[in-house]
Amino acid sequence: MGSTDPDRVVRLAVAEALARVADQDTLGLGEGDALESLGGALREVLRRALDDRVPLATPEFVDMCRDLRLNRDSLDLLGHHLLTALLAHHVGPDALVRVGTLLGTVRRYLPEPRQPARRNTGPETRRRDVRADNSVVGRYRRPKLPEHLPSPPSWTCTGCGREWPCATKQSQLLAEFGGARAALAVYLGSCLVAAAQDLPTLPLPRARLRFLGWLPRARM
Repeated sequence: MGSTDPDRVVRLAVAEALARVADQDTLGLGEGDALESLGGALREVLRRALDDRVPLATPEFVDMCRDLRLNRDSLDLLGHHLLTALLAHHVGPDALVRVGTLLGTVRRYLPEPRQPARRNTGPETRRRDVRADNSVVGRYRRPKLPEHLPSPPSWTCTGCGREWPCATKQSQLLAEFGGARAALAVYLGSCLVAAAQDLPTLPLPRARLRFLGWLPRARM
């Protein structure tokens, strides 16, 4: 992490991530002891993740997430805000990979989000699930899949069957993120981590090229 103060980065990144999810209560934790407990646990595991001399250990954090009834989608959303905050502090790619690995490990031990029970009372307007919309993979799990979206665990495109992100989706992502390369890189990096877990035989250099190599470079 260079000369950056790790403790300061941890405090600021966790505070920013929690502020974003608390603003709309997207994790359903409210503003009491639950959010404070999550913040303390998150700071502890993040310190370990940013120190490459310390092995990653997640059992206590997994237990905390389970106690707070977090699921995979809510952790995806929290991880997105956390990685975005860390990127602003220039922690470096190795640290981001370690944090992504940590989040991916914890995610495996959390439950899938509950599917709403269907009622036989006729058609009704379904409330939009903000957490599912903003998760890394869960945002695409809808009854009718739109085109050119990832289909885990094969990570092929739902629209054309090619490797995701296909050329069409690459163009769509550039338009969707409005030229915000940093935010797009964080999103794709999270997808890369998830895909690497689903596709263990995929060489890491090829995965990096597939998910990040097509991004336009900033002009000097």
